[in-house]
Amino acid sequence: MSPTADGELSEVLVQADRHAIVDRVLGFVARAPYAYNDETLPRWNTPICAAILGLSPADGQFILTRVSEIAVSAGAPLAPQHCETNFVVVVTSDPVGLLNAWAARDRNRMFGDAGFSRISKFINTSRAVRVWYNSKSQATNGTTMMLSAAGPSGIDGGQPVQNNNHADGSRLEWNEVCSITSVAVIVDARLMTGFKIGQLAEYVAMVGLAEFNFDANIGATPTILGLFKDQAGPVPLSLSPWDEAFLNALYHVRQSSRLQTDLITQSMVRYITR
Repeated sequence: MSPTADGELSEVLVQADRHAIVDRVLGFVARAPYAYNDETLPRWNTPICAAILGLSPADGQFILTRVSEIAVSAGAPLAPQHCETNFVVVVTSDPVGLLNAWAARDRNRMFGDAGFSRISKFINTSRAVRVWYNSKSQATNGTTMMLSAAGPSGIDGGQPVQNNNHADGSRLEWNEVCSITSVAVIVDARLMTGFKIGQLAEYVAMVGLAEFNFDANIGATPTILGLFKDQAGPVPLSLSPWDEAFLNALYHVRQSSRLQTDLITQSMVRYITR
């Protein structure tokens, strides 16, 4: 085979590999991140203040340090020391008992306005790691969303609703973005046999910096999200380039763009194939 033909063959192979990666990234972005109806993908827009409970001081500090490192690398905001916790990780051998007590003591702060069935499903799941997200809509231009007066019964449940009094009529930008306000990661200590503290740290960082659909089929995608799943491919011991690409894209792509998921896909492909 001549050098020219060999070069052409290599180029074809590279293009074929890239097309395959694009297809896989498209599938991942479409399924794994949790997307609310007709809203942006959620991310942290206020500083993260993390705390780790239920582990030895050394193990807790290890996870806290790793979460902070990954957040900084991704571009997520971190709060200074002596902040109010909004990202809590609890390792316990009785997650159901802990969450029932938590709900009884401070249901609104923990679960927001979620309904009973959703809360019950979360508490009683068999997952090794439960992750609860609270989020809110935030005006793109940074202004505060105002609460309207409660409507008549039957309209929005008779409850006040958030209004953006500074909305623009752009078809290219969202007027509001979805901001994560708090995350609770509950780890079932009884199901941690065989897993290393480093793996748990990487997983906690990934699921805490973005909101995911844990029922999604991720197939053989090389992601730490498969750590507690029976997935087709091997699970990375730490954040994979795939995971790093997603977090980097989530925090660097303009969140208000109506093309947010397309831009994230493009950014991930560039990162993975660089």
